[in-house]
Amino acid sequence: MFSFKREIDFTGYSFIVPSVSVGNVPQLAADAVIETLQLEPIGLLWSPALVPIVGAPAFEHTGGSDAITTTAELYVSQEKKLLVLQLRAPLVGPLRQTFLDELGDFVRDRKFSHAILLSSCFSHEKFDIRTGPFRYVANEQYEAQSPDAAHLKDDRWTKHSGGVIHGGGFASKLLDGLTARQVPAVVFFMYVSEGDNTAEGLMLARMLNAISGERLLASERTDFRWPSSWKHLFGTAHPRTLY
Repeated sequence: MFSFKREIDFTGYSFIVPSVSVGNVPQLAADAVIETLQLEPIGLLWSPALVPIVGAPAFEHTGGSDAITTTAELYVSQEKKLLVLQLRAPLVGPLRQTFLDELGDFVRDRKFSHAILLSSCFSHEKFDIRTGPFRYVANEQYEAQSPDAAHLKDDRWTKHSGGVIHGGGFASKLLDGLTARQVPAVVFFMYVSEGDNTAEGLMLARMLNAISGERLLASERTDFRWPSSWKHLFGTAHPRTLY
C-alpha cells in the first residue's frame, strides 16, 4: 500500500490526514502546510480504494521536468517530525473500510506519536451561534498521552458533542479505527459551505498550527501561503463591469 523513496523511522512523528469533506477544506489546509513548510515528497499510496488521477505538479518546490501529481502522496519534514498525507480523490465506497484498516495499521506499526485528522462539516449543521466554526473530537489516548492535548482547552474551538460530522468523510471512521489500535488521535474540523473555500483552507491550517502548539510555522513566517496550483482552482474573479 505504501511506497517510500527511502526508509524513515516515524517513531514519535505527528501524522496529518485530511478527510475528503465539504468544500475540500482539509485538502486545501494540507496544501497550505505542504507549501509553506516546503515539505519533501517522500512516498505514495497505492490502493484499489483510491480513484486514480494524475496531473501536473501541485507545488513548485517539488516540480521538475518529469514530476507529476497523483491521488495520494506523503510529504515529510524530518526536522519537525511531521508526515502529511494528501488525498486528491474520494475513496471507493465498498473498499473504504479496507483502506482505513490498512492506514490504521500503518500508523500503529510505525509508532507515530499521534494522528490529527482534518475534516469539515456542512455549515447548516451548526446550531450553537455562540461559538466559532471549529470543533474537535479526541480519543482518550490523545487526551491522556499527547503532548498537544493541553491545547484542546482553547476558546477558539469547542469539543464536538453532536455525534455525526455531516459531510466529514471518513474522519470519524478512521478515528474509531485508531482508537481500537490504541493510537492517540483527534479529529479537528470546521463548519463550511461549498464554494471558493481557499480562505477556509488557510483558516484551518492556522488553527492546525495552533492546536499543534505553534510548531508548524517557522519563526520567520507569519502566515501560511497558498501554492501556485490554487491560482485557477476556482476560476477568475467576477468582472467589475458586471455590477
